[in-house]
Amino acid sequence: MARPKEFDPEVVLDRAMTLFWEQGYEKTSMQDLVERMGIHKRSMYDTFGDKRALYLKALDRYADTVVRIKREAAERETDTRVALRGLFESAVANIGRYPAGCLSVNCATELALHDSDAAARVGRTFEYEQQLVLDLVRRGQDAGTIASKHDPRSLALSLFNAWVGLRVRVRTGLPQAQLQRMVEDMMTMLD
Repeated sequence: MARPKEFDPEVVLDRAMTLFWEQGYEKTSMQDLVERMGIHKRSMYDTFGDKRALYLKALDRYADTVVRIKREAAERETDTRVALRGLFESAVANIGRYPAGCLSVNCATELALHDSDAAARVGRTFEYEQQLVLDLVRRGQDAGTIASKHDPRSLALSLFNAWVGLRVRVRTGLPQAQLQRMVEDMMTMLD
């Protein structure tokens, strides 16, 4: 008979997700994970598998929580310009509250370069986010709050790429004032 788990798998997965977000895949050791998660190494292996499997689960968790929260907030907002600003500013506003940057963007520049499973997860998250931006652009154009002179797909792609770039710059430690200026520049693309 198997012993019941003495920990909540969702809680310890969140801890692992945050550690990977802070340090990246390569810099995070198994010992770092055991200490942060607060579980025994054997329990970690039994529940999540090896480091790579745990990382992939952390990417899924990130998409299921952080990305979903951003989408829900954007969809609740009736003014699409405010919704887009909220998406962009979420990268800047959460400095200190969450690890710098974005776990998906960080993965795209690290593990996804040579791991097809990680790349597929990043690709799905990016497609999801890009579709969100496109939906908001179309909604704003329909409402007259975003200039209709723009091709919605081209504008959404430009905004999405700028948003990814913003998250990279957050990760590099660019000063808050410069990050906020980037957001303001992104917003002028809507005119």
